Amino acid sequence: MASMQELNDADEYCLPVGILGFHPNEFYGAIGRIVCVCAVLEDKVTTLRHTLANAEQGKFTHEPVSAQINAARGLTRELPDPDAQEVGRFLDAAGAAFRHRNELVHSSFPAQPDGRIWGHRATRDKAVTDGTADTVETTLDDLHAFIGELAQLVRSFNQVHALVGVRRHP
Repeated sequence: MASMQELNDADEYCLPVGILGFHPNEFYGAIGRIVCVCAVLEDKVTTLRHTLANAEQGKFTHEPVSAQINAARGLTRELPDPDAQEVGRFLDAAGAAFRHRNELVHSSFPAQPDGRIWGHRATRDKAVTDGTADTVETTLDDLHAFIGELAQLVRSFNQVHALVGVRRHP
């Protein structure tokens, strides 16, 4: 049974404040939306890759999104030049979006006394073995802008997918 002290030191979801600190609910709402919209974007990238490969939907769903992007990029060589460039721009933007998503959702964001939103995670550079951390600093405005960019990217999918065309499976 939790003591009154422990209950008073928890947020509205009963998560002890010592784990994440005090952040506004708007921060968690923004991070949650980023995760959810990126899941939709991942589905779009996978669909694009399946269409480019003339494969039945589901064949490559076990692969990480970075592999989906790389495979799709290689398959764009079969498209006419302006279409290949447009699909390539979509894939580049999706790749950048997923890298930024990973920076955000895989970082620990200890609450800062001055209210900054600052996070850290173990460095992704495999050559660094000294415990160095990658850091990210953001604002609620930056998070909102990123959500807008993600939404625009998802909305652009239908136009990009139309460039690839519907292909018949053998």
